[in-house]
Amino acid sequence: MIEYLRGKLVEAVPGKVILEVGGVGLQIETPAAPGEMGPLIGREISLYTRLVLKEDEACLYGFRSVEERNLFNLVTNLSGFGPRLALGLLGVFSAPQFYVAVLEENIPLLCQAPGVGRKVAQRLVLELKEKLPRVIEPATLSLDGAAGGAVSSRGEVIEALCALGYSRAEAAAAVNRVTGQPDALTKEEILTLALKSMAG
Repeated sequence: MIEYLRGKLVEAVPGKVILEVGGVGLQIETPAAPGEMGPLIGREISLYTRLVLKEDEACLYGFRSVEERNLFNLVTNLSGFGPRLALGLLGVFSAPQFYVAVLEENIPLLCQAPGVGRKVAQRLVLELKEKLPRVIEPATLSLDGAAGGAVSSRGEVIEALCALGYSRAEAAAAVNRVTGQPDALTKEEILTLALKSMAG
């Protein structure tokens, strides 16, 4: 098992990076958060990895944190759920945001991820609600305060962006980028920063 890779980031597009490790360029699939890795091109980075062997190919998946990789493993270990769905979830939600959405059984919010309909979202809640605490320590989240509020505000801003003509995936990815910042933001601030993010 390859635990992690450290090397120079050569290329980054939504859903894929090329990492140069020891003179070898490795193609690694990642959560499709547009623009997140672009500023790091040319710099040395570390990615936590998961190697998936198929009949005719080997796919390497990379994540910026252990929690992201653990969530990927948790989702792909469910019957019928593959890497594409797991990457779609992680491209829209941070690990704490996904945890809170499942804990609160927030089906409409989970449905904002690509490929996730109501039945899939309900199954995610049913199968992961008891397992997620093993991946993310509940004590690290303010579940009755900021985290819950952030998830609620996030959903409202995504709806506002969709009303402005952006796709749900674009809106969710942009909001995920700005709500990942450490300071608490109002809905208006999240909307403003998300619009600036999508404008480049």
